[in-house]
Amino acid sequence: MADDDFEDWDDNPDWSDYPAKPLDAAGQLLTARARLGLSQKEMASLLGISIGTLRNWEQRRTDPDGPGKALISLIYRHPEEICTWLSVA
Repeated sequence: MADDDFEDWDDNPDWSDYPAKPLDAAGQLLTARARLGLSQKEMASLLGISIGTLRNWEQRRTDPDGPGKALISLIYRHPEEICTWLSVA
């Protein structure tokens, strides 16, 4: 290939207009846990669930029920506030 074949190639496209698929519960849980810097054991303890349940959710082997999804959504959108609130409650 000649060098001029790559002249119009954009190696850093603007993805802001790309219609990204919303994160599912597993993606939200993984993101929130990473933002908080918690281990699986710490996050499971914070949520009041077993580490096995957390792993199943993160690895998409099982789906959380309605209240579980609501809690994951809250901790994803407001990780520091929910973490503080759950630690005190």
